[in-house]
Amino acid sequence: MEYILTAEEMKNADEYTIRNYHVPSQVLMERAALKFVAAIIHDKFSLKRVLVVCGSGNNGGDGLAIARLLHERKVKVDILLAGSPVHMGTETMQNFESVKSYGIPIRSSVKDDEYSLIIDAIFGIGLNRELEKDTAAFIEGINSFKDNGAKIVSVDIPSGVNATTGEVMGAAIKADMTVTFAYYKRGLLMYPGAGYAGRIMLANIGVTDESLSENKPSLKFVTRKDFLSVKGLKRPDNSNKGTFGKVLIIAGSETMGGCVYLSALSCFKAGAGMVRVFTHRSNRQLINEKLPEAIVDTYDEAIDHEKLAEAINWADVTAIGPGIGKDKRAKELFEFAFFKSTGPLVIDADALVILKKYKLTLKKGIDRDIIITPHVAEFSRFLEKDREEIKKELIGETIECAKTFGLTCVTKDARTIISSRKGECCINITGNNGMAVAGMGDCLFGIIAAFLGRGLNAFESAVYACYLHGSAGDAARLKTGRSGLLVTDLIGELKTLLEAVDE
Repeated sequence: MEYILTAEEMKNADEYTIRNYHVPSQVLMERAALKFVAAIIHDKFSLKRVLVVCGSGNNGGDGLAIARLLHERKVKVDILLAGSPVHMGTETMQNFESVKSYGIPIRSSVKDDEYSLIIDAIFGIGLNRELEKDTAAFIEGINSFKDNGAKIVSVDIPSGVNATTGEVMGAAIKADMTVTFAYYKRGLLMYPGAGYAGRIMLANIGVTDESLSENKPSLKFVTRKDFLSVKGLKRPDNSNKGTFGKVLIIAGSETMGGCVYLSALSCFKAGAGMVRVFTHRSNRQLINEKLPEAIVDTYDEAIDHEKLAEAINWADVTAIGPGIGKDKRAKELFEFAFFKSTGPLVIDADALVILKKYKLTLKKGIDRDIIITPHVAEFSRFLEKDREEIKKELIGETIECAKTFGLTCVTKDARTIISSRKGECCINITGNNGMAVAGMGDCLFGIIAAFLGRGLNAFESAVYACYLHGSAGDAARLKTGRSGLLVTDLIGELKTLLEAVDE
């Protein structure tokens, strides 16, 4: 897994590299400029005429070095200063004197139809305050260059985006691409900042994991390489259906049948050996016709406790929630699953409402793997906190919830956050907005249950299930587009992605 840093963590890593490995800050600045120029050439941005917009901080210093390197390549480049030279630090001033010596034009004003490429080097990761009105207006003016066909590439982070939270500090550059250095920053991946970054390219400038010292960042993300190397997802030749787990899915009600079908189908497609559903009798025909591989137990007005207990004892993993409702029967189903099952338990949707009653039980400690999968509204109700306040601190709230209640928390939003009870935390960066459609949560629920059944621990199951779910959504989008993408399109991609693990 790869680290994702806050602004402070990145600053500390830079300083550690300079102090302990004796790499001068000017060298890091030059490396950043070299990598940036290589990136825009690699991605074939038009260099017909380039404007580099520079602030007076280190980000502006990067921009000035970039302007010099482009000038050396005979690119017609101008510089527009967005800050006063009086406020420049030593390294930035050195680059400022350099561009002046080379005779690179420094403009006080420019026309918005003169340039093919705008390089944004106004503010870097240190921005943590709301922009003044004239500065915000200046940034919006730079964005307007795009109206005449110019592309914008940001240096490290789009100016105006908070590198730690992703907040827009009054206004922000709307980049086509961001070349970020050393590590991804939280603000590039969390919304709304992620919506301003465009395509993100990571450039190595020599700040490595050794520079993270003893205090490693708390947030990571999964790469394709990580996913393909998960041993628990490789299917051994000497195996049978029991090898890959027996999963019980308790879902659905009289008017909610699709959720139990989608959950069970996803569970099978994610590699579970056996899937058993416990649902209302009105859903039996649907499951028998659409998914004859599943074992089906049903209830009517009254729940057969003996049958439910037998199903729970049969299962390696129990998963409950989608479509069960919130009535007396739903509570009965939940209490059976919560108190009678002993293996891993996945709790989603309606079951999260009922779980709220048992928060004190969770706090006292339960010696088993529990995964909850709330979307932000459900998370807000579970924690009894304001939804918008939670969204602002989604990472911190997810970690705190997992640690407080001794479980793995999967908080679903435009970026899904996953935390273990130990405080390990990942952000899932796969997926797309075409997945904002009914049934996607049921699918993820089934995949998580399958991975638990296949022997992954709770945190691994949640993290890799989210990665697979989003990757399948991305694969489906390439075939169907975003509008009209259905969960069944996504489920159809799971097989191919999982097959790659076995290759």
